Amino acid sequence: MSGPSQAAPPLLGSSLLASAKAHEKARPLPASSGSATIDQNALDGGFRYGEITSIAGASGTGKTLLAYHAIASHLLSHKLDEVALIDTTGSFSPLRLRNALTYRLEAMIQRNSYQESGYMYQKRTSAPRNSKEAMIEKATSMLHRVKVMRAFDFAGVVEAISEVKELMEKIAQKFEKPPFVAFEKRREEIGDSEEEPEEEDGQLQAEPMRESVNLGNLQNSDPHSGAIGMIIFDTITNVVSAMMAKSQVQGQALLASFMRSLHHLTSRHHICTILTNAAVGRNPSNNPEYQRGPREDVSIFSSTMGKPALGKTFTYLIDSSIFLSTVPKTSDDAAISFGDGGEASLYQRALIVEVLKDRCGTREGRWAAFEIAAEVQIVPSG
Repeated sequence: MSGPSQAAPPLLGSSLLASAKAHEKARPLPASSGSATIDQNALDGGFRYGEITSIAGASGTGKTLLAYHAIASHLLSHKLDEVALIDTTGSFSPLRLRNALTYRLEAMIQRNSYQESGYMYQKRTSAPRNSKEAMIEKATSMLHRVKVMRAFDFAGVVEAISEVKELMEKIAQKFEKPPFVAFEKRREEIGDSEEEPEEEDGQLQAEPMRESVNLGNLQNSDPHSGAIGMIIFDTITNVVSAMMAKSQVQGQALLASFMRSLHHLTSRHHICTILTNAAVGRNPSNNPEYQRGPREDVSIFSSTMGKPALGKTFTYLIDSSIFLSTVPKTSDDAAISFGDGGEASLYQRALIVEVLKDRCGTREGRWAAFEIAAEVQIVPSG
């Protein structure tokens, strides 16, 4: 009879620290939101890789545009990586994404055309000259690295992520070290009079498998070639809400299981995963019930009464929660907005991005104000 089972030996903290440092070192720099103001004041550099970020907001607050700029940042900084965009509403606009890419390309060319000279910037003598048509053509070619996957129910979303996981595992296996197996050492027959060091039958040695990948042929290959470095869900609300409507308990269980699988995929392969989410709540403008009834504020701005959809449970399944809202731009605009006059639609608004949750950092409570110009430009609110 076999003896009692023994517990696994404890792991040393030093070995776990070394593994964590190596994992963190392999993580790419954050993907920019397309606005230096948002990156610096709210996101501490941008959208992080290896984490799941939810961008929630009402229609017209710019959550899809932020996702498009994250795609542009990824394509510009990772020349071989691809993006998986899961479209659950059929509203993906390749023209708008191309315009965002063109704008970012023009901004990058303009930024590289100047060099710092003391306290001033001078135009480089060899500054590249690119026409508008050339920028559009280059932006169009970058769309070849965007894989659009349409899924209109939760089962379709699960299947889409399974395809991404299968692809990433195949790419990872190509560049992993060949596995080692144990095999029985071959013994040669010797005469009785010959002396041979004693060896125990069945001695094991380690030798590479014959079917292993020839690493010599892969030394000049890029391990990220064709890999998915970013996953965009636009939007996660519809498919999850439809599933919850059928069975709340079963829907929560399926969502939790799916999000655990997505988090493992995101963390293992250093993927930047962004989920766009809707917002629910009342609009306080000229609302007679504004001063009455219970309120569940999530924003630091008292005028913002909305909150991310999908409930509190969903918040515990993601790493970062970002909320977009609108606020009156000036005190005069606030007086019009919350007054009882009939000109509430005439006041000016500013868009706010604020971090509601940051599991892996210290961004919670930080915010920035911005505006959308020319459909795809994100500019500071002023």
